[in-house]
Amino acid sequence: MKKLTALILLGAVALLGSMATPALAEDAPADSRPVLTAIAFKNAAVNEPFSPTENEYTLTLDDPTATPTLKSYAIEGDAELFVTYVLDDAKHQTGVTVTLEYENGTNIYTFGFANAKTYTESANNYLSEVQCRLGEVYPALSEKTTDYRLYIPSDMTLLQLTVVTQDVGAYCDLPQQIEVAAGQEPTISATVIASNGESRQYNFKLTRLDKTTEEVKAALASPDFETLVKGELFYQKPAFLVTVGAVGGGLVLLWLFLLLAKRLTVKTEDADEVPFFAPAEE
Repeated sequence: MKKLTALILLGAVALLGSMATPALAEDAPADSRPVLTAIAFKNAAVNEPFSPTENEYTLTLDDPTATPTLKSYAIEGDAELFVTYVLDDAKHQTGVTVTLEYENGTNIYTFGFANAKTYTESANNYLSEVQCRLGEVYPALSEKTTDYRLYIPSDMTLLQLTVVTQDVGAYCDLPQQIEVAAGQEPTISATVIASNGESRQYNFKLTRLDKTTEEVKAALASPDFETLVKGELFYQKPAFLVTVGAVGGGLVLLWLFLLLAKRLTVKTEDADEVPFFAPAEE
């Protein structure tokens, strides 16, 4: 009788467990990964209705000769977004890859070009953008110069880069990731090769900010954020401003001293001058 009672109790426990398990599974989310909820590109339109759960799309380029760039996006969840370009064997762009990187992995969206141009030879070997995670290129890229500074957090050792060429047929050899030693500030060179084979070299001098990675993240998240470079240029540094003030003050004091000395040394009459009220000779 005791054995029968024990068996009945065990059966009841097992039945309750089997009933409770599906309920717990239903409460748990099927996929808790961060997702894109919206995205838009300059010089391109997404052809399909965007859905956070779909990862493959096509883009129609407004100008098939120009590289599309990120315009805006929205993320659900805690993740950082990176844009890279898909290249064929000839190093021509065929699409865009958008990667959400978060603590436990990545979520990748691909956007293939629906109207990729038939590539013809071009001499365009200019860069239009260089994006660095938590970094900033200064000054803004232009066709007038190839030498720039790349400002990064003081403790950063892994650079994650995205380069954008003006022409979709051009290719830049700058790696997507570059490791640097702590405190190191090398000059990174990048060569852009046009579709006709002409090349142009860019130089980016790494410069450490006076902010750590976490401080830069906080600055980027601020609604008042303008630029990471603000206050970092040599003429914006306190030491430079103090020096300029000291030199300016010294020049003012020197000018006042010279003015006073001149007043003290001026003679009221010339040594050879005959007195105007001199007594008449008898």
